[in-house]
Amino acid sequence: MTSEDLALLKSSIDLVVTLETVEGERFLAQILFVFEGEETPDVFYLKVEPGPHGNFVAIGNGGHSTLLSDIASVRRLES
Repeated sequence: MTSEDLALLKSSIDLVVTLETVEGERFLAQILFVFEGEETPDVFYLKVEPGPHGNFVAIGNGGHSTLLSDIASVRRLES
């Protein structure tokens, strides 16, 4: 993850972005918070999908977390 990606991630709390992992998985995520602790810096989010009325709906019942080192890129959604 680049410093630009980290800045975008940190400025996207409560927003939906596209996350891509280093393993190539790409998905929409509503960012809940970014934790930059020394041992396990990670991001907490909800996986989401487009809803029927132009909104986003959560996939499943729980949140997710991914180590920042496992994120390859962060992209804003195109309007």
